[in-house]
Amino acid sequence: MSLQEYLRERRLITDGAMGTYYEKKYGDADVFPEQENLLHPERIRDIHLEYLHAGARLLRTNTFATNPVFFPEETQRLENLRAGYDIAEAAVQKYREETGCAEDIFIAADFGPIGELEEQSAAEVLKDYRQMCDVFLDCGATVFVFESQRDDKYVKQLADYVKERCCDAFVLVQFTFDKSGYTRAGLSVRRINESMAGADAASIDAYGYNCGVEAGHLLQLLQAQPPYCRKFLSALPNAGYPLSLRGRTIYTENEQYFVKKSVEIAALGVDIIGGCCGTTPGYIRDLAQALEGVERGDKQVISRPPHADVQIRQNGLAEESVSDAFLDKLSSGKKPVIVEMDPPFNGDISKVLAGAEKLAQAGADLLTLSDSPMARARMDAGALAAKLIREVGIPVMPHIACRDRNIIGLRGMLMGDYMNDIRQLLIVTGDPVARDARGTISGVFDMNSIRLMEYVTHMNEELYADDPLHFGGALNYHGANPDAIIRRMEKKIEAGCEYFLTQPIYSDEDVERIAYIRDALGERTKICCGIMPLVSYKNAMFLHNEMAGISIPEEILAKYDPDMSREAAQAVAVEISLGLAGKLSGIADAYYFMTPFNRADLICEIIAGL
Repeated sequence: MSLQEYLRERRLITDGAMGTYYEKKYGDADVFPEQENLLHPERIRDIHLEYLHAGARLLRTNTFATNPVFFPEETQRLENLRAGYDIAEAAVQKYREETGCAEDIFIAADFGPIGELEEQSAAEVLKDYRQMCDVFLDCGATVFVFESQRDDKYVKQLADYVKERCCDAFVLVQFTFDKSGYTRAGLSVRRINESMAGADAASIDAYGYNCGVEAGHLLQLLQAQPPYCRKFLSALPNAGYPLSLRGRTIYTENEQYFVKKSVEIAALGVDIIGGCCGTTPGYIRDLAQALEGVERGDKQVISRPPHADVQIRQNGLAEESVSDAFLDKLSSGKKPVIVEMDPPFNGDISKVLAGAEKLAQAGADLLTLSDSPMARARMDAGALAAKLIREVGIPVMPHIACRDRNIIGLRGMLMGDYMNDIRQLLIVTGDPVARDARGTISGVFDMNSIRLMEYVTHMNEELYADDPLHFGGALNYHGANPDAIIRRMEKKIEAGCEYFLTQPIYSDEDVERIAYIRDALGERTKICCGIMPLVSYKNAMFLHNEMAGISIPEEILAKYDPDMSREAAQAVAVEISLGLAGKLSGIADAYYFMTPFNRADLICEIIAGL
């Protein structure tokens, strides 16, 4: 029976991981599992046997990384491919001898991500992989699995080649997505669905998901984006998310959870199901038993949407956006003024609203609202920003911290912010939850700031290209190694970050550090230099002694004393802030004032003195 015929009648259960299980079984993290095809073939055969006894009816050859990148010597590479197929065949034969099983069992010629050396052309890459396909075809392979793919750059052409040589072959292409629903090449699930439904993918019999995410997140991806065609669908999630311990990759033992979520995945009409990294024969055995008697669900197939080039246009603020005016000023060298305010701890926004009105009249170009700094809950920054935009008419940039929301919540929030005419964001990883709150409050951190920036960039490409979201990042310039700080900034710039807001600057050393970073980055970005006025002796001493990363020079601290009046302290704060702005005038692309206790009148006085 061909695999196509088999899948029309029943669901196919695959094996689980080879690499991570080999490491767990034999305890050697330094071993390259594919090399064991020639060094210890009996070990690989025994792992295949374990999966067969567990209920797997499709074995993937131990050739995931047998490619020109890891096996540059052609003879060794081709020998390893043959050995991988022979070992899988030997395992099937031994299993039949041990059990008398006459069921259909399939062996898949397995390819990992299609790698290309820097000096290779596309034609050379295809030549290498066609040669590898030839080896498997000569071994008698009729099932080909291209797994952990990040794009479809080569797989369609390779599928065509396999079908030209063997018209009855079965080709499965599996893509690896992260929790955001994007491959490492930046392709969304929707784009892959569109690609696999295209006429140029006719030689691909099945496609789906493997690796990248565990079963719960894979379930969410499948639920969020049904396919556009009736090709067979596969799902091989990881056991979980790994940690590294003394050089070993450790996965949580979570068979019950994995099986529960995988059964839910199967109910979506998935035809081919198994496991990837971290899974073992135990996972596959439990999965096979859980699926006994469970009907394959009906696959929900939806109509293809308009092509991705058709952009979605939302209602804007006006024909000429004030948010665009801020960006124009930032790029022109005119030094716009950004002012940060804190949302309230309660429901009273009167002080913030009054302050925003004063700041707009004083000439502030952009307000920014913090997202529960120091992990202390405040009013939602995006919701408050939308109200200030409507009632004051000034552009507002809410901070977005990765701490409090998973990717589902983040995406929903971003779409809601966009609907409410927010076009500027400050994306930060977020302060960690305090130690005394752990156990009752959980930090999410599905993403860090760089990954969220990449995600917003993808949203712009797919949803908002006609009127995109713009975003900046935080610049913590206090690290011991300024070059490491610069490298991280460069990663943010590559992810789409357009400008940086720095931590408060007080000392000449701080100014020199910012100047060094500014010179290193040149015109690749804009730096908005942070100034936080000190409104009293108590405020100054608290920041100096209690806030990590902030050091206030003695000459500034000496300007305050415990008995000075509010008015006197404010006058000193204005003087120091304007002095810092002067020192930064040749470095700063914008001034970024943090408003202590939302005292907008103080910031208005500073703006007037610029």
